[in-house]
This record gives sequence, C-alpha cells and structure tokens, in this order.
Amino acid sequence: MFKRIRQFFKDVIAEFKRVQWPTRDATIKSTSVVVCLSFAVALYLGIADLGLSDIMQMIIAG
Repeated sequence: MFKRIRQFFKDVIAEFKRVQWPTRDATIKSTSVVVCLSFAVALYLGIADLGLSDIMQMIIAG
C-alpha cells in the first residue's frame, strides 16, 4: 500500500514537471481580465436588481 502511495506522488511530481506554466505577464493579464469582467457583471447585476426592485415596489404599491 505504501509503495503505491509513494509511486502516486512520484507520478504527480513527474506530471508537474511536464506542465507548461504561464509566464508572469500572461498570469497578470488573465487575472486582470477576470477581475474586470467580474466587476462589470457585478455592476450590471446590481443595476438590474435596483431597477427590478423599484418595479416590484411600484407593482405592490399599486
């Protein structure tokens, strides 16, 4: 059992050595895109929520 566990971790290390890791610049650019898109979606959903909330209040108030 311990032999299989040891072999598993050796295989994991070997796979990590084969991975082509992104450069620092690519990581920063990708992270920037994700943060900007998340902010844009949050802003859109917030505005939509406020608008729909006002419509519902007008409907309920009569």
